Amino acid sequence: MLGTALACPRVTSPEFETSGPSLRLVLGIMAIVVVVMGVAAYWRYDVSEDHFAVTLTEMDRKGPVLDVEGCIDAVIEWHARCEANKPLCDNGVPQVMTHCLVGRDRKDACESIELGSAKAQWVYLSCLDRGTPCRNKKQCVCADAYRTLDSYCRHDQKGVAL
Repeated sequence: MLGTALACPRVTSPEFETSGPSLRLVLGIMAIVVVVMGVAAYWRYDVSEDHFAVTLTEMDRKGPVLDVEGCIDAVIEWHARCEANKPLCDNGVPQVMTHCLVGRDRKDACESIELGSAKAQWVYLSCLDRGTPCRNKKQCVCADAYRTLDSYCRHDQKGVAL
């Protein structure tokens, strides 16, 4: 009996499905997509940054010759042709409007504004009166421009609360 080997059952590992794409292929494709999206996002950021630099310089130039209504018109026109992505354009209205307002003294315009109301609901009526009514009160360029004027006047023409 010494010469006979005991028969041990062979332990086999469970079989796995290997017919799908390899992990290298999946990770490689993901890396390519991430790089392409990163380059596209950087390009979009660069275009937006250049657009705002040109716009702010343009508003600094226009500000001294425009009255308040002219500044609001210029901001609405700028927003309609804004080359940055939409959220940047929407959120850039106060900054662009401020660059126009600082061009000259706006004391007369500030005196005509009702600064007693903290809600500043008059902006919607002003937009309606000038022919640019707000369809969506949460995203209205005209109302944002008037709110910027309101804030500019509340801060003694030194800036706005962003």
